[in-house]
Amino acid sequence: MNKKQTYRMPCPVMGFLLKRVLDQNSPADSHENRTRIGMLEGWVSTLMSLVLCVAKGWLGLVSGSVSLIADAMNNLTDMVGSLVIALGFQWSRKPSDEEHPFGHGRIEAVATLVLSIALLLVGFEVAKSGVLRLVSPKPVDAPLWIMVSVGITVALKFWLAVFARSLAKLSKSHVLEVDAWNHTFDVVSTLMVMVALVGSRLGWAVVDGWAAIGVSLLILITGIKYAREAIDILLGKKPEEEEVEAIHTIVEAVDGVLGVHEIMVHQYGDVKMVSFHIEVDAKLTVIAAHDIAEVAEEAVESKLQWRAVAHVDPVDRSHPFFDELNTALKDLVANDPDLIGFHDLRSEGDKPPYTISFDLVTGVDTGRNRYDEVYARSLDMLTATFERQVGMAEIGIEASVDSAPMVRKQFCIAATAGK
Repeated sequence: MNKKQTYRMPCPVMGFLLKRVLDQNSPADSHENRTRIGMLEGWVSTLMSLVLCVAKGWLGLVSGSVSLIADAMNNLTDMVGSLVIALGFQWSRKPSDEEHPFGHGRIEAVATLVLSIALLLVGFEVAKSGVLRLVSPKPVDAPLWIMVSVGITVALKFWLAVFARSLAKLSKSHVLEVDAWNHTFDVVSTLMVMVALVGSRLGWAVVDGWAAIGVSLLILITGIKYAREAIDILLGKKPEEEEVEAIHTIVEAVDGVLGVHEIMVHQYGDVKMVSFHIEVDAKLTVIAAHDIAEVAEEAVESKLQWRAVAHVDPVDRSHPFFDELNTALKDLVANDPDLIGFHDLRSEGDKPPYTISFDLVTGVDTGRNRYDEVYARSLDMLTATFERQVGMAEIGIEASVDSAPMVRKQFCIAATAGK
């Protein structure tokens, strides 16, 4: 029987809403609860942003403040963005189908991108209105009751920012984190509007225009930041270094795995898939190698909750030249700043000169334009260390995370040594 989860929220209202929505028998970041949290935040933000938009728009028209009207337009964008978030999470609940075998999880990134584009459009419009007000300053009528009303909207937006951020942490949702920052910047922008209103009461009409421009900059910076992050996810963002290290640790701990390489991670919302190659003893039967691959897959799936696929690479470590060559390559990798590892080491032949092959792995910062230098350094090592023991060498070079094919070249070590 599952133990009921308890969730702590900053205020009783938030706790009440969360309790009404979540499945208490599942973790908050489970797919179903994550979706429910996203829909809750989206609909609450939509309704509150609509109320704030109407209130600020009316106050802006009454007072004649362009910065307050700009802030109302910002809340209108918030309403549209929050509506996209609510509908996006609702859509992500759809199960996988024939056309979308990995589900609809990436709709969260699409929702983030739509929200970011809306922020950019409003940012430009707000900046335009601010510049026009600087060119033609106009007095703003800001009596005390308008100041108090704007202060109330600040308090409401602050509550909404805390609400969104609490749900973002609970569900580990990036799009909710974006919306939380959006609400936070709204608080800052409305405070800038209040400064402008105070300035207008003191006879500094030009402050209203500067406040509008300040609000626009906050909107534009937020839009650009999260648009880039959403595009990275949609295009296929490379995995975090910690994720790759975790896979190495889990897979290399499996009995019978001699090494792991070519790790690829694909993300579909909160669903992740990983594929990797494992090295096993070439003398194993096909069935035994397959069993090791399945154990490695199950280890990743159970510890990371990802779907995993393992490819088997047989490696013959019984060759008399293997250990010596293996040690030399470890030294090469340890002393070469462009290399982080090697794999698929093979040595063939009954006596020297042997035919060898191996694949070198470069770091993510090593461009393909430096591969020739890596080849040259590896050849220098082979020539200096194994001039009489190695005849032909086939060397492959690949990046640690890259969809491009491996680059392979063949070299005659004896010919190289003679030059």
